[in-house]
Amino acid sequence: MIKKILKHNAFQLFLGWLISLYIRICFNTSTWIIKNEGVVTKECVREKSLIICFWHSRLLMACFCWNWEKKLKMLVSSHSDGKIISNAISHLGIQTISGSSRKQNISSLKEMIKLMNNNNALGITPDGPKGPNQKLKEGLISLLKKTQTTLVPFSYSAKFKIRLNTWDNFLFVTPFNKFVVVWGNPLKFDKTKSSDQNKIIIEGELNRITRLADNLCK
Repeated sequence: MIKKILKHNAFQLFLGWLISLYIRICFNTSTWIIKNEGVVTKECVREKSLIICFWHSRLLMACFCWNWEKKLKMLVSSHSDGKIISNAISHLGIQTISGSSRKQNISSLKEMIKLMNNNNALGITPDGPKGPNQKLKEGLISLLKKTQTTLVPFSYSAKFKIRLNTWDNFLFVTPFNKFVVVWGNPLKFDKTKSSDQNKIIIEGELNRITRLADNLCK
């Protein structure tokens, strides 16, 4: 019964609107500290496409971490939870591409490659939609290898937060909070290294800035 309700279009639209409202309240009632944002500004000025990368657990407030004129589109799952997310962030001015970061999802990979040729920014949670937690999927590596697009990782944390009992330990935050956003070092696929080695480098940078954001919120 619950699964049927979750898949109902009207319910997904309502829940998406409700989530977007909560996100706005959290944003407008909180203070924000942004670290290393100059790296993003520098990349945006170059008028080339970017991939913005963050762990799935930091999805809730991610839309408000992007504050540049370059249009941002998000890759979201085509499942019911992905549709709810898509509805929510559409209220926040973010367009979406339906798919996943798995290498097998060829249609979305082709659409992403096309997007990378049009001076856009693409947001990806490389461990989504179902994990394993903080492990990159092959789709992102394939995209980086084919397009040689710059990847800019980021993470955020909050002073008042709850870790949910989900596969990604999703970070649920409250209004009247303190947020810290940390942008990482820009990365590209290194042709002198294997795909697995590139994965380890990107995972390491994402984990580094996630730990830093958490520590700065203590």
